Amino acid sequence: MAKSIENQSIHHDPSMEPMTHLDLNEQTPIRAIAKQVVERAEVALHHHPWGQMVFSDTGVVQVKTPQVAYLVPPQHAVWIPPGVAHDSSLLEKAEIFSVYMFQTNCYFHGETWRKEWGVCRCFQVSTLLSELVKRIATQTTEKIGEQTYSAMCTLISSEVRQAQKVALGLPMPEDKRLRHLCDLFLQSPLQTTTLSALAGQVGASESTVTRLFRQELQMTFRQWKHQALLSKAIDMAAMRVPTGIIAQELGYATHSAFSYMVTSLVGKPPKAFLYQDKNDDSTPKMNK
Repeated sequence: MAKSIENQSIHHDPSMEPMTHLDLNEQTPIRAIAKQVVERAEVALHHHPWGQMVFSDTGVVQVKTPQVAYLVPPQHAVWIPPGVAHDSSLLEKAEIFSVYMFQTNCYFHGETWRKEWGVCRCFQVSTLLSELVKRIATQTTEKIGEQTYSAMCTLISSEVRQAQKVALGLPMPEDKRLRHLCDLFLQSPLQTTTLSALAGQVGASESTVTRLFRQELQMTFRQWKHQALLSKAIDMAAMRVPTGIIAQELGYATHSAFSYMVTSLVGKPPKAFLYQDKNDDSTPKMNK
């Protein structure tokens, strides 16, 4: 079985320290920072008064809040609203982009924005959005020019608002029995694992666990299981494991069954969703 990224060592990179002080205001509502990471690196748990978008062109980004873990492939972003505690990691050698957004201005103000973007969410990063972020990250506002910078901020906010939402994120419960059950599944995530088998291991009835899933996580066990399997697939794809091997290790009898699961969740087949490294069009290969 392929070695999980979760079992790899984590490097504490001083350049990945949380950004707790930024000069964001009505005149400078967006700042973007690009960081090259040579090995897995993490940012400690923190929060700040502005919104943040995190993504990578070629690497897998992990963001955790106290309730949900998000694992997103290249060309997808995690949105973190103001005040939400979170930590983040880049799981491989790549470049990570952090975009910080001041929200009490014309770009990010209004009831619709608060309703739709007041919670964490994941979405696909368009080519235009990626290029806009890169320019703001690599050039000063003075060099860009005030008018161009203002227009770019408008475009960035528009691209974020219109971005295609993707169903990523694995919520974790607080109930001890349900948490134990979820942890057991994550130790060996297989699509063949049944709720009744897991319930028996934690000393609860299947009906009790079913009720707890709906009460605590607002989803069924099957829905949660598919989210967990997708997260594991993203983890393995970050190590360039081919989709056929991923399907086998997750317990799928056929590659088409695995492909159906991924496509039903994210709207794309596994190869198109999991491997979006624009600089590498080669077939994924197993690490040796």
